[in-house]
Order: sequence, then structure tokens, then C-alpha cells
Amino acid sequence: MVNIKFITAKDDDFKFVKNIRTAVFTDEQGADADKEFDSLDSISDFALLYENENAVATARLVKTAGGHKIGRIAVLKQYRGRGYGDTVVRAVTQRAFDYGADTVYVDAQNYAVPFYEKIGFKAVGRELMDRGLPHIPMSVSREEYYGKEKD
Repeated sequence: MVNIKFITAKDDDFKFVKNIRTAVFTDEQGADADKEFDSLDSISDFALLYENENAVATARLVKTAGGHKIGRIAVLKQYRGRGYGDTVVRAVTQRAFDYGADTVYVDAQNYAVPFYEKIGFKAVGRELMDRGLPHIPMSVSREEYYGKEKD
């Protein structure tokens, strides 16, 4: 059974967010560990996807001056291929629209651009580096997202 719980950095379950992000970004992908957790964590919502009792995926949603941005999407290696990345991205994107966003942004790792395009995101900028990993800025509007949902 899969379910999603939304939390903040103040909740006890934030330790699961830390564990997942450390395993995926720092240990597996070699992201800069000193930059993995930042000041945005304290003002963000986090989705935690649970398979049965195990927290296996996470994503962050933060409202910045530039708009609602999702990020730090991670699925533990042994749980990939089950659609959990799609599920958690859709959950935080939906939450952003529920909060009133007209557009949701993400900086997608280059290899993940096709994944986000299937959800409705489009590239909107040039490659940038985040924690030592190359990313492409992407966005999806409310209209694009809900149009894509109907496909």
C-alpha cells in the first residue's frame, strides 16, 4: 500500500527526508553534501511517499519570490521503477496549485528532463549547476498540467 504524507522540517518524520536525500543525492550521485540541506528546507512542505510503513520517496515544495518551486525529488534506489517518482512529483505539483500557483517550477537534472516533460513541464532556461549537478529549469502552468492530466 502506498500513501503520501505532507510534513515540514519541524516534524519528526523529516529524518526520513534527510535519509532519502542523503542516500540518493549525496551517496549515490555525489552531490555536494554541504549544500544538500539549505535555508529553504525551513520554509518548505515535503511530500513523503510511503510503501507500507517505509518512507521511500520525497519531494520539496517551496514558495519563493519567483513562485512555487518543487525540488529535491528522490526515490530510494531499491524502490525505483514503481512509478513513485511520478506520484510524488504530481503530489507536490498539485499541492502548489492548491496553494494558488499559476505556474510550478523545477530545476530538473538533465537526465530527468524527459520524465518531467511527460508530466507537462517544459524547459524554460539554460543549464545551471546545483550542488555540483547539472540541471535544466522547467515549468508547467495550471492549464498545461491539467490538460496533460486528461491525456
